[in-house]
Amino acid sequence: MMDFAGYRYVAMLVVLIEIAVILMTYRRNPKLAIYVVLLSIVLKGQYLWFGRAIFAWQVASIFGLAYIGSGQIRRTARNAGRALGFMRMSMLLYFIYTISISFPMWLVFSAEGLGNAGTEVNATRILTQLVYFGFVIGLFGLGLRAGRHLTTASLLNAIIIIAALAAYGAILQTLIMHLVGINIFPIIGSDDTTRSAFILGSTFRANSFVGEPKHLGLLMSMGLISYYLTRLFRIPAGGRFAWHKPLAMTAALILSLSTTGIVITAGGIAVASTIFYRRLRASDLAAVSILVGVLLTQVIGSGADFGSSLERQLSKTDLEVQDQSVRDGLLANKSLFVTGTGLGNIHLIAVDHLPATFPLFRDQGYKANSGLFFVVGDSGLIGLLLLVASPFFALQGYARMRRRLAPDQRKEVLASLALLLVSGFSFLLRYDPGYFLFSGFVFTRLALVRQAALGHDPTLVPTAGETRPPHTPPPTPVGTQPV
Repeated sequence: MMDFAGYRYVAMLVVLIEIAVILMTYRRNPKLAIYVVLLSIVLKGQYLWFGRAIFAWQVASIFGLAYIGSGQIRRTARNAGRALGFMRMSMLLYFIYTISISFPMWLVFSAEGLGNAGTEVNATRILTQLVYFGFVIGLFGLGLRAGRHLTTASLLNAIIIIAALAAYGAILQTLIMHLVGINIFPIIGSDDTTRSAFILGSTFRANSFVGEPKHLGLLMSMGLISYYLTRLFRIPAGGRFAWHKPLAMTAALILSLSTTGIVITAGGIAVASTIFYRRLRASDLAAVSILVGVLLTQVIGSGADFGSSLERQLSKTDLEVQDQSVRDGLLANKSLFVTGTGLGNIHLIAVDHLPATFPLFRDQGYKANSGLFFVVGDSGLIGLLLLVASPFFALQGYARMRRRLAPDQRKEVLASLALLLVSGFSFLLRYDPGYFLFSGFVFTRLALVRQAALGHDPTLVPTAGETRPPHTPPPTPVGTQPV
């Protein structure tokens, strides 16, 4: 196998272009800037290396930090109603608590002298953790602003387009690999080494230009779930020939051999179907039946190396090694299971629970791959409860205003809630900072729809809950809001 040697320079150029576009359009054309931020989040293999990986979305998050405290978001929050106010507040409390618990934990772990030269608590590690957590907070702020410029339909369509492009990249990569033996998207590590693209030394795993096969699987799950939501809520997505997108994404998901991507796809669709049930078209059911039949009979049932590898991946039931060690470390320290270990400290108690045959992460900090153990490791059950409370407050906000909504407004709200819940489900299985962008976006969308349903009349906003008789909402659709 040969690797395309110039790929690392192409990747660097892509990141520089993303940063330039964001800087030039954030104020003049914020919609374009948000699309580029979304692209940067999913392109996990495209970064600049300065001792740490720097992504374009992290540069953009600086603007998001400034927006969180802006007068515009304060006015939106004041008119959002009690339940939606709690939704935003629970996210902010999660950020505040995680930072607050980190300082005493840094003192404790520093006094105990845990770790080695590469993992001990020091000023550099503390500053790095604060900066990177600041990027996540800024991403939430970007989401708050994105909700004023994009509808949920436009965001879902953007995710579908990005995922479809990556899917065709994966298909092209696989074809070229099998025809001429050149991997056009090699997996390049931070130490300039190229990682193997094969599983068990025989079966090629596609990764497209996203980074790693598991990252491709995660993006395909986002794309397929987003496409499903457009079908669920009758949102136009690509016109007459849109069927090629889910087919390409399904093919790329299989080519990635990503167990996590397949599980998240199936689970996310199940969550959306259970909570937001709509009668699907017969063509949808037929398409799903055909895809499942092809997967079982033509791929897994073929007996070839690829089919056997896919079957082996689907049969996995154990947690990943990082998740297992974090879980075991927390269970061995029950108090930290409740409070968390603070930013960047979890490896100090988890490293002792790595298998003896697992050589990685002993001399460098690491966290869990799943969002569940990632969050509990940093901020414990307290932080996790604050984080998962946000979607429930969003559902409560919808319950209080639903009688006031016109049909088009209800579709917007339900699609927004579905996006929040399925992205939250995905986040718990695989940590991805995109969840914070979606959380901020959904808050703003729900708040703006509520204001539109109330006719922008402050006298119609109840002060002690949504208890006044509903009025007839305006029939005009809720679209892009002016800044």
